[in-house]
Amino acid sequence: MEDGVVTGVETANGEKFSAKRIVSNIGARETVDRLLPDGHGHDDWVNEIRSIGPNICHYSLFLGFEGDVEAAGMTKSNHWLYPTGEVDAIWTDAPVGTPQGMFVSFASLKDPAHDPGPQKKYAGEIMVWSDWSTVEQWAGVPPGERGDDYQSFKQQVAENLLSQFANYFPRLAELIVFHELSTPLATASITGHRMGSFYGLDVTPRRVMTDALRMKTPIDGFYLTGQDVLSPGIPGAFWGGFLCAGSIDPKVFMSMRAS
Repeated sequence: MEDGVVTGVETANGEKFSAKRIVSNIGARETVDRLLPDGHGHDDWVNEIRSIGPNICHYSLFLGFEGDVEAAGMTKSNHWLYPTGEVDAIWTDAPVGTPQGMFVSFASLKDPAHDPGPQKKYAGEIMVWSDWSTVEQWAGVPPGERGDDYQSFKQQVAENLLSQFANYFPRLAELIVFHELSTPLATASITGHRMGSFYGLDVTPRRVMTDALRMKTPIDGFYLTGQDVLSPGIPGAFWGGFLCAGSIDPKVFMSMRAS
């Protein structure tokens, strides 16, 4: 930055890229925590974003199948399952208890380019919404050093999800030949999202009403995009990107209208 205006991006290894406009898509909280230089002069804006808590996190159980999966009940549909009947609750006591909500999808069956081969191999996924508190005790420990208790925890979570899956897809469950669990710790490590909140900032009235999450930030030439500037998920990220582009060049709106 020079005189309050962005001039480019400098990488961790010192490489510099000059630009008149910078767009951040890593999340609003991650942006103000990691990308801004010291002395940017907009502490009120930063503190407002930091005052909004993280959204939910999740566990994903990746599945591998072999066999006639369609005969066993696999479809191209996404399945939203609520074992307890609660649609606005998350799994806070993992690995015990029953997950309140699960998302099940079979991506390879939807992919026309997928070749299952002679063994008829397919992939699937179970996703469960949870809370960071379920893994917080291991958050400060590097991967590979979390001990047997963490591995036992993961095994219990996986067994619980497999059991739930078998309740809804008993014939498919018999065709599972592989499974691997991803915890909120993996999301935090791979994506950089604070507390594994893959949906970004918590959707509270404060988040919806705040001026801090505008596409155009108080820093001249610096913009935010993605789900945090609109709403969580893929549609929110898409429209966040579109509106950010329109904030930079309003002609974008005319181009979409013409299409």
